[in-house]
Amino acid sequence: MKGEQKVNNFLWVLLIFQAVVFLLVLLGTLGFSVPGLRQIVGFIYLTFIPGFLLVLILKLNKERAIETLIYSVGLSLAFTMFLGLIINIIYPLIGILKPISALPLIITFIVVTAILTLVLIKREGNFSMVLPFKLGELVAPQVLFLILLPLVAVLGARLVQVYLNNAVLVLLICILCMVPVLAMFTGFIPSNYYPLVIYCVALALLWHFSLVSEYLIQYDSFLEYHFFDLANSAGLWDFHVQADYNAMLSVTILPAVFCQVMDITGTVMFKAIYQVWYALVPLVLYLVYTRIFGSRRAFWAAFFYMSFFVYFLNMPASGKHMVADLFCSLLVMQAVDKGITPAKKGLFIIWGACLAVSLYSLSYLYAGMLLITALMLLLLRVKNSPVNIFYVTLFTVICLTWFMYIASASPFNTFVSTGYHIYTSISRDFFNIFSRDIHIVLTSVSPDAVHLISRILMYLILLFLAIGAFNLISLMRQKAFFKEYAILSLANYFLLGACIIIPYFSNALGGDRMMHIALMLLAPFCIIGAETVFIGFQRVFQFLKHTNAALAGQRLFVAVVLLLFFLFSTTLPYEIAGSTSGRSYPLVYGHLRNGDKTINLDDTIAFWVSSPTEQDVYSAEWLKKVRDEEKDIFGSYWQLGVPSLVSYGAIPPSQTINLTPLTTLKDWEGNYIYLNYVNTVLDYGTTTSLNGQPAPFWGNIFHWDINRIRPLLNSSSKVYSNGASDIYYSQ
Repeated sequence: MKGEQKVNNFLWVLLIFQAVVFLLVLLGTLGFSVPGLRQIVGFIYLTFIPGFLLVLILKLNKERAIETLIYSVGLSLAFTMFLGLIINIIYPLIGILKPISALPLIITFIVVTAILTLVLIKREGNFSMVLPFKLGELVAPQVLFLILLPLVAVLGARLVQVYLNNAVLVLLICILCMVPVLAMFTGFIPSNYYPLVIYCVALALLWHFSLVSEYLIQYDSFLEYHFFDLANSAGLWDFHVQADYNAMLSVTILPAVFCQVMDITGTVMFKAIYQVWYALVPLVLYLVYTRIFGSRRAFWAAFFYMSFFVYFLNMPASGKHMVADLFCSLLVMQAVDKGITPAKKGLFIIWGACLAVSLYSLSYLYAGMLLITALMLLLLRVKNSPVNIFYVTLFTVICLTWFMYIASASPFNTFVSTGYHIYTSISRDFFNIFSRDIHIVLTSVSPDAVHLISRILMYLILLFLAIGAFNLISLMRQKAFFKEYAILSLANYFLLGACIIIPYFSNALGGDRMMHIALMLLAPFCIIGAETVFIGFQRVFQFLKHTNAALAGQRLFVAVVLLLFFLFSTTLPYEIAGSTSGRSYPLVYGHLRNGDKTINLDDTIAFWVSSPTEQDVYSAEWLKKVRDEEKDIFGSYWQLGVPSLVSYGAIPPSQTINLTPLTTLKDWEGNYIYLNYVNTVLDYGTTTSLNGQPAPFWGNIFHWDINRIRPLLNSSSKVYSNGASDIYYSQ
């Protein structure tokens, strides 16, 4: 944006703002509140203020305004997690038994940020904040149009939720598809608005998925919510609980602090707030790509990254992945920063530490890739790089220390056992294609033309990425090219290769997730690969001989392929064609709630299994209040326990036993039997294994007729029923 706007005495404004935050939280604890005000002010305070103060103290505000904003958010989240951790450890020692509650948190946070502000006032004096835009620009047509996109997503999701009508979401997807055209070909959206374009499109995509249902959706979110709720309800994070998810501050202390200060529910936190942060990831990557590949390629690369369906149809249901991806992108941005200073070297460690406490799998993966990069840079005699042996070793030590000692070694044990399983399977299953979850892409049959086109587009994208790899090798020979980025990209290509070659390697996180991780670095090479393919065809068939015409044709070719890929990723063509399978959660939600029988059985059950109904939540909350905690609960589930029980029922997965057709009355004697919507209305059960078969790969859910256990149910006592969820007790 052009122009400037100066705010005088800005530090004093911040100090007054902090006083307002404290007053609102204090009044809230006394029962006085203005609807929405505490939530908005609390969010702004926790998301921006601590980080911005640290940016000023570290003198990082000399960067571009957009980078200052990103640093502020990243440092604020780091500040919240680690100060929350310190409070959680120290306060119980001095008699404050619920440190993760509103008053202890807000008093501590305000005291610390006020001290930082006063230090800055003493150092800077009458500090004036220069905004990178004039306030009048906020009402420019382009800005209003872009800001409306996430709001339309909220409206569309609400209409689906209440009226079961997806028309607005369909319209939104069409508009989102046109936004890059407006930005790149018409001039309506100038290049200085590209960061706003990327952020608004990303947030609209995320909210169009996450806000469709009133409750949590998909598997990771249920278990994350379980451990968040343990900390939030108790006012204390118990790090002695040995569970992988409990070791992640990104889904325990971080959301608990925000919920306590903002006075919001965990459901709002997981379905709306995380997505505001996660929409920054494509923006951070755009800034990284711009430094290396130029703004045009960077724009398309960022758009391609968030067009891959994992970004907006999987990740919005996992808080730990969203936070970890943000810190991972910041780590990449720091790794390619040529203007290295001592403060920025410190940021490299901060982002690494935040990644370590956010998600163990990604932190281990990046520790390995960064170590390879540091060693290669050492061999190439590259000096003054933030990716050096010392910092990478420190990052690795932080990862290992956290998960081995602070988190009771549970994630480390999981990592070791997974590695051992892969190692022992190499000789046995090396030639078994079904030992890699990518076999679904290679062996499944396309049921209709829409699925076939989608598969062809995916193959085309993989071809572009492969061609981009050869361009990477060529670029590495150039002295001016960013060596850190090049080596990290090469490591990600090896990561994708390992998913294809090594049995069960991709199954550890899922092949789709591995692809999503790799695209953080490799997205620009897909764009370069597409350009190379077009140039090759142009030379072979001798068309568009004029240079300008050839360049325009190349840009048009890239745009058409990426926009088609985006549309098929949203599954809009499946919706228009009325496909019986393959439609996304937001688009199929209304159909299934309306009882549409044309959706195939596998998709129907997969939808309901990962989407608790209102009745499921009510029954889980009832069982939470009345159950004997020494009794186990038999339930029909696939992966991480019965979703409604694990999340809203606060029942540990260890206390739920998988209900199968082989379950006997003797097995469940003296325990509860929980039946959800899938069991009572659809008359199906789901399970991780069936009749001795191995657990299915991602995307396949074994289902069976619930009437097979009807005689056992009839011999037990029904203690609860709401018409769509039943609870039995066996004496």
